[in-house]
Amino acid sequence: MAELTTIARPYAKAIFAHAVAAKAEQAWSAFLQKAAVITADEAMVQVLKNPAVKGDAKCTILGDLTKDVSVDGADALMEALAYYGRLLALPAISTEFETLVAQGQQALEVTITSAFPLAADEIQLLESKLKARYAGKSIRVETAVDQSLIGGFEIRSSDTVIDATVRGRLSKIAESLTA
Repeated sequence: MAELTTIARPYAKAIFAHAVAAKAEQAWSAFLQKAAVITADEAMVQVLKNPAVKGDAKCTILGDLTKDVSVDGADALMEALAYYGRLLALPAISTEFETLVAQGQQALEVTITSAFPLAADEIQLLESKLKARYAGKSIRVETAVDQSLIGGFEIRSSDTVIDATVRGRLSKIAESLTA
């Protein structure tokens, strides 16, 4: 199973990038789910494993069975998978794709820490600036108060810290004076 996941991940990432660019995540999701169900069927597994059945024929069969949910680029995907003998990886590709879609739709968790409680209009202004910076993502803002910051605010998300605090500025000044 780990081998199929390893094979599936790069395909899923490429499909996800294409789907996001084309704004077709739902269509690709429907296509991949149906293709996964079809290729997981025991009779279809036997057909796909049969070396006497050419890759073109396998693509035609799968294309006919998925034509009701076909999406732009699906034929090229099927041809590439058939060429490399990886059509049986479609269920794993579908799973990996769904994982990427779920991760892409998660809201960005942001904590704004200030020396004093922020007013509602200040929070709204910071939230609008963050939405502009992280376009396309929904943002959940939490606030906290830490009087040791002296003044200003600090914004933290998963991997980003924006330090606009008096304490942070004083630390930078101290570093530059001692360097």
